[in-house]
Amino acid sequence: MLNIRLGKIVDYAAKNEAAMEVAVKEFFDGGNIKLPLKYKDQISQLFNEWLIFDFKLPSGSTIIAEYYLKNPDNLSSKLLAELKQIIETQKYDYFEIEKVKAGRWMDIWSLLTGKRYRVYEVSLSIAMENKKGSFYNRIAKINNKYYFIGSNPLVFPITYTDRSKKLFGKPEGNISLTPKHLLKLLIEKDQQDDPRLSITKHDIKIKRKKLEKKFQKFIAQYGLSISFKQLTDFLYRENYRSNFADFYKDITKIGIPEKMIFDNTQFFQDLWNYFPHKILEGKCPAEKFKEAYE
Repeated sequence: MLNIRLGKIVDYAAKNEAAMEVAVKEFFDGGNIKLPLKYKDQISQLFNEWLIFDFKLPSGSTIIAEYYLKNPDNLSSKLLAELKQIIETQKYDYFEIEKVKAGRWMDIWSLLTGKRYRVYEVSLSIAMENKKGSFYNRIAKINNKYYFIGSNPLVFPITYTDRSKKLFGKPEGNISLTPKHLLKLLIEKDQQDDPRLSITKHDIKIKRKKLEKKFQKFIAQYGLSISFKQLTDFLYRENYRSNFADFYKDITKIGIPEKMIFDNTQFFQDLWNYFPHKILEGKCPAEKFKEAYE
């Protein structure tokens, strides 16, 4: 059983504001990535783990190593001994579950090294009883037993054949995993879950027909003198480089009443997203969105 609490090291790191600012920019790619809110807690844990184990201070040291040397919380010799073993033996890897003894331990297999470990853990072993899958986590050997010391794992329902395990066990080059790899996977998974990425050309055609049919009802409702083709032709020729809102202002000039716009904002948003624009090389934003992510 582990006695050391790694949260103390996260608290220690947070006091170094300059280092934290650099770490946040490095982990989150300078703020240029869109973080999935549904994984907020998981991402926070991944950052804290990466921060203390993988982030390098200007001295070249990790935060956990600096904490050990300075011992700012006056840890006992027993806790310092545990911390020293964690620093010396910790490794972040992608593991497959092979066998579980609920409430006691898990036998896991490393995809990068081909090694098997028996890791002593209570809650995860109970949750994973009679289940299969793979996950990223960090392990360390303390007092001749392996323990999980990373963030709460996200278990993927993926297993590997013996043949693929052999291939994994012989990686090309020097592969070094960190929690940043899992962050990238979570972002990709969130994008794949976005329904806009599964839309097909057939779906777009159906959507366009529905919008045209809806417009025909608007003709009588709002006394329109403009045709659906005139509206979509106007949209095709749009050239708003800085302010999409100008579209709503300009369509009033071709015969669309303001009341219709206010009453049916979703209709005009869909019209914009599913009909072609000359500025987009004759494609609609829905198509370009999918292309960009693929």
